[in-house]
Amino acid sequence: MRRSSLPLRRLSQVLLVVAASAAAIASPGGAAATLWPNVPEQIARALTSGDALERRLAATRVGELAPETAIRLIQRGMSDPDIEVRLHLAGAAVRLRMPRAGDLVIEWLGEGDARLRLAACDVIRAAPTDRSVVALGRVLGDPDPHVRLAAATAMGAAGLPDAVSPLLGHLDDTAPEVRAEVARALGRIGDARAVVPLIGKVQDSVPEVRKATARALGELGDPRAVSALLLALQDASQDVRVEAVTALGRLRSDDATSAIADLVTASPGAAGAFPGARPSDSATSSNDVREAALRALGRIGSDAAVKALLAALAKDNPAAPRSAVRDALVSAGAAAVPALVAALAAAPSANAAAGAALVLGELKAREALPALARGMQRGVVPLRHGLRALGALGDPAALPGVLELLGDGDPAVRAEAIRAATALLDPARPDGRAVDPARALLVDPATAPDEKLALVQLLGRTGSPRAQAALVPLAKARSTPLRLAVIEALGAARAAGTLGAAVDAALLAALDDESADVRLRAAIALSRVAGPGSARPLLQRLTVAAEQDRGALGIALSGALSRADDAGGGGGATDAKDAKAANDAGGKGLVHEVAAAIASAPDAARDALIEGLGRMPGQAAGAALARMASAAPIDDRRKIAEALAGHPEAAAALRKLAGDPDPGVRANAVWSLGAAGDKDALPLLLPLLKDPDAAVAGNAAGAIGRAAGRFGQPARAAAALCAALPDARPYVRANALAALTVAGARCDGDAARDLLARDPAEAVRLAAADHLARSGADDDRRALARCAAEDRNAAVAGRCARPAPPRAPAAGAEDVVVFVVPFDAGRGGSVRDAPAPRAPFALVRADGLMRLGVADRRGELFERGAPRGPIRLTVPAPLVK
Repeated sequence: MRRSSLPLRRLSQVLLVVAASAAAIASPGGAAATLWPNVPEQIARALTSGDALERRLAATRVGELAPETAIRLIQRGMSDPDIEVRLHLAGAAVRLRMPRAGDLVIEWLGEGDARLRLAACDVIRAAPTDRSVVALGRVLGDPDPHVRLAAATAMGAAGLPDAVSPLLGHLDDTAPEVRAEVARALGRIGDARAVVPLIGKVQDSVPEVRKATARALGELGDPRAVSALLLALQDASQDVRVEAVTALGRLRSDDATSAIADLVTASPGAAGAFPGARPSDSATSSNDVREAALRALGRIGSDAAVKALLAALAKDNPAAPRSAVRDALVSAGAAAVPALVAALAAAPSANAAAGAALVLGELKAREALPALARGMQRGVVPLRHGLRALGALGDPAALPGVLELLGDGDPAVRAEAIRAATALLDPARPDGRAVDPARALLVDPATAPDEKLALVQLLGRTGSPRAQAALVPLAKARSTPLRLAVIEALGAARAAGTLGAAVDAALLAALDDESADVRLRAAIALSRVAGPGSARPLLQRLTVAAEQDRGALGIALSGALSRADDAGGGGGATDAKDAKAANDAGGKGLVHEVAAAIASAPDAARDALIEGLGRMPGQAAGAALARMASAAPIDDRRKIAEALAGHPEAAAALRKLAGDPDPGVRANAVWSLGAAGDKDALPLLLPLLKDPDAAVAGNAAGAIGRAAGRFGQPARAAAALCAALPDARPYVRANALAALTVAGARCDGDAARDLLARDPAEAVRLAAADHLARSGADDDRRALARCAAEDRNAAVAGRCARPAPPRAPAAGAEDVVVFVVPFDAGRGGSVRDAPAPRAPFALVRADGLMRLGVADRRGELFERGAPRGPIRLTVPAPLVK
């Protein structure tokens, strides 16, 4: 199956998202493997057959069964007299992560067939117990080096202190690969008894052993290792040097700063990398050593380390999007700010000044704003890089200085000034300071077309009525790119009174544009800013529109309804004129009109109308949805279950839908209960963790975490979610971990560390990395460091190295519309040109929670109150093994 991670295109509140999945995506559950009801009985009978061949064939099929059934059969068959049967069952136990399977294979460690001893080590590694890990000590002296290697690996993965003594006894194993694995295992366990014996292995004759030893000493974090690691900086192998300098960074040893700085100043590619080093026999480049040294200095973060990094800035390229030197200074954090500010006050080189400015911007060091401004005025900080830094700084106080450069003679400076000013503005906080200079440039015939597009975006970001008044006439511009930019800018902030009506009129007129892109962009803008008075005209259009226009009109209508009450007036912070105009329309309540339209609307419009009712404030809309749910067809029930997330007063209807026969309905209802359910919803959600449908069970885990977080009940969340971590379905495990993080809960013991180290699913290890990053405990930091160095999946290793930061409450939430456009495996992995109706999806939110389910008849889903930040689609649950 081809898998990809594609960039997402954010269009205001609407996301057009490409699913990273194989795609002959069918109806829910269509991709899941199924078995005839009598197959489990056939396999069970075959495992008791007197024919060894029949038992072997049955053992190969145990992994196809439901986990509970498979585990029961594995337990019975582990003592089978046939070696092949036992080996197949051992493989199934590993894949299923069968609890306490290690105890079942202890006797295999004494078997004469090395394959059984190896299989036993693998089982114990996947499902260790205290007794089975201790038993591994006796096979560290096995005559087969492969068995000794597997035993050391399993002991290290278990992290049991009782394994330290047997491992120390085999640091001098005759096989170098075993010696290296023993060193790695001791580093993973983290017991200080291993420090002195490992120091003695820094001079081992084999580079791989020296490399593993240096890494282990870094993981142990004991300052007694500093002298040995400094010696390893002169190793003949550059791989060893990388590990040694990385370990010194982990130890945060300022005593090593001078030696590490020598690695930074050495010329890349020079033999030995620095004076006194022996010739290199490693394939690792000297630049890799230098970058590791930079990272180490950043971790040390002392005055001397920061000074060395500042010196390196002089040879750095500030135009590069990323820089190892700048990244290191950023990792040094606030400790680097005074030195960076002092550097700008001196007379640094242009590269050093630009780099220092960019680091201050990335650190969000607002106290450095005066120094940055003075540096730009003195010509010390190049204007382009200074502006980029000010934009990253995020301090609105920098705006006046940025605006002065909007008319600079250098096109590159002007472009950077526009970007910086745009970054410093927030439509939610209207700021008119940028309006006049931006508008003057916009109407200047000499302004380049691409600059005009950027200036339109800048005006939209101001949120100022004066900016919107200047933009409205441009909504009919001949240039399609300019029209698109203006429409998007008008959708950035809601205007009041007469101006708001003019904006609505311009956007409604754009819905008739001959360009489909313009119509879609206008619909998105209306969904964000349309006054409640626009709801009825949009409803009328939707009921009579051509099929190809209903998608855009549905987006616009649902947004307009979110700001309308039952009379058609404002349901939220809208102005009095809008409400009066809507109420003057008279007639029946708007909820009644929308509900009546649903009854007669074609399928292409029904989902948009149901979604609109869900977004409408007030109990009348929730009551209308609850009434429809009792007799609605499946597709309607799915959408109603999703829409009721906005109506806590209708939680009783959601609880009923959570027991619906259709798994798509249950999945949406369970997820909505996480947002709309009260404390009484938690007992209902607990049994749904074991629902046979993975989407329902995964959403139940997410809903428990969200509800427990809202009601401040982390203990209740932990009791339920920790029990779900052994679930055989990857997304249930992943969502249980993410939900624990959201609820501020933690399981006893090292369950999350175990999943990070051993779980086969990428989604689970990513969730475990985020969960462990919140604790700050030494054991968790060591687990993340091991993952960053050893995990073979680049995404997981990267997350362990740079865990997702905790989401600040101020980050807020937003309503998001997502269209699922899957990969089509039958078309060479190409992307389909339209959303897929009823496609299964897995939506990963910024807080790490996954929402699972089935898209509606338009190929859309609506996520209410998604945390602000990146979201993405990944492989849907039915396609995950």
